[in-house]
Amino acid sequence: MTLLTNPVLPGFSPDPSLIRVGEWFYLANSSFEWYPTVPIHRSRNLVDWEYAGSFSGPDALLDLRGLQDSGAIWAPSLSWGEGNFWLVFTVVRAFGGPHKDMDTYISRAGDVAGPWSAPARVTTTGFDPSIFHHEGRHWLLNMEWDHRPTGRGGFAGINLQELNATGTATIGQPKIIHRRPALIEGPNLYFFAGKYYLMLAEGGTGQNHGIAMMRSDDLLGPYEADPHGPVLTTRDEPSHELQKAGHGEIAVDAQGQMFLAHLASRWTEKDGKQYSVLGRETCIQRLRMTDDGWLRLEQGGWAPALTVKAAAFDGEAAAAPRSIPADSAVAPARDQHAVPNDVADGFGGFGGLTQGSSADGRLTVGWPWSTLRHAADASWASLSDRPGWLRIRGRHSTDSLFEQSLIARRLTGASVTAGVTLEAQPANFTQSAGLIFYYNTASYLYLRTTVREVDGELVPGDAPVEQIVEVFEKDPLTGLQSHGAVVVDPRLPLRLEGSLDGARLQFRWTQGNMAPRQIGPELGALQLSDDHGGSLRFTGAFVGVAAQDLRDRSFTADFTDFLYRTDEAQ
Repeated sequence: MTLLTNPVLPGFSPDPSLIRVGEWFYLANSSFEWYPTVPIHRSRNLVDWEYAGSFSGPDALLDLRGLQDSGAIWAPSLSWGEGNFWLVFTVVRAFGGPHKDMDTYISRAGDVAGPWSAPARVTTTGFDPSIFHHEGRHWLLNMEWDHRPTGRGGFAGINLQELNATGTATIGQPKIIHRRPALIEGPNLYFFAGKYYLMLAEGGTGQNHGIAMMRSDDLLGPYEADPHGPVLTTRDEPSHELQKAGHGEIAVDAQGQMFLAHLASRWTEKDGKQYSVLGRETCIQRLRMTDDGWLRLEQGGWAPALTVKAAAFDGEAAAAPRSIPADSAVAPARDQHAVPNDVADGFGGFGGLTQGSSADGRLTVGWPWSTLRHAADASWASLSDRPGWLRIRGRHSTDSLFEQSLIARRLTGASVTAGVTLEAQPANFTQSAGLIFYYNTASYLYLRTTVREVDGELVPGDAPVEQIVEVFEKDPLTGLQSHGAVVVDPRLPLRLEGSLDGARLQFRWTQGNMAPRQIGPELGALQLSDDHGGSLRFTGAFVGVAAQDLRDRSFTADFTDFLYRTDEAQ
């Protein structure tokens, strides 16, 4: 018997959408302001996952520049109908106040790697959409948002509306099929044993999060609630390793076994408070149907299991009725967390990045790497300008919602070491580059090189300058602070490293034959969590490289020998 260990996708991978097509299970996740948009993984047994593709579409739609932190692409849902993958997702353009401005799109593809059809905007009423394919018809679900002060606290109920055969337009008017005075969202419909099952996320996105199940004999309702209570939650188990458990989808394996993919967070504790530095991660549970026709966790209760029996798979027949043995000959999937650390790979430790041969020379940012709000291109990122190195041209600051020159990957463990070798000669204080642990524009820890005036006057001009390394710490509660500036030799490469250990982060630097030296204080890393500060925060932490030029964009920085290592068992 093969077991999967939760989370199956560690690090920032929220709002999982799970389906099975043939011998493969597919998982799609929210990407918010990050590229690639809507990353999709696949697995035959729910244990070994490989990156399979992402949504790609017109640049005008997918240019997310200017959208606020934790905005952009929310809660995609992947489905299969009419011989194609269907992807529905919402682009949230403004939130945080009474109004939410958002557009929901549908796109289709024969393969999750693309090409995807031009997305069709089908509604603007709410978020967390999904598609129910049933008896040759297609139905769009989403929660409806009510902005009125006298409304229902924003969450006005669950909409159902028919789609045309291609998913490019709705038919008729939406109908509310379920409403109650609670935070209900993330709707999904299933048809099992002659009944319609409406699965909902409930309780918000924090510690009260959970999944509820309703059922009806009629598609349009009324829907009755499971008298057992939630299908899944940890709201009453504050010591459970997987917190915030909720928002999920169901898929069925070849033997008829049902699996629930859901999000959860692993806590880091400090001063009696709990924080999820790794963001919301993807987990999987087994479900069973009770004698009275309700879906429940196989292990009983409503708390998620840490280990779960994997899905059945036979390499020649997906429906073969047997479990996958430990010594199975099924080809192993690529480890989506692996990053080559040997500069001999030709990519300086940036495996997953490739330089396009097209006229625009676009840099393909493949898994596990990501960029902010728009795709990388040759105007600011190149692997070909200096073979074996990644060259980045400085653009906006690390506070920008528009054009950051930043390439990073998800943190996947609470104990992580990351490092990079950097060559850069900034000419003035507006130019900088380095190694960054990044949550959003309000929260980051940045070991960077820049210059300062020798006489200490922090003014622009022609005064002599000296190159330094320093730590920038940005926290929404305390603002921007600088720590531990040290003068360095501009003729030598810099080695920059940072080690995260739970709630603390320590940076180091070295040049030449010098032993690594700590720089700055041991920093609190909790500002990298979803739970820090007073605003809504939905993305996890990243680590990577960045460059800034706030004057004329003439400054470039070269990076190589990128190291990423988790210092704990996944």
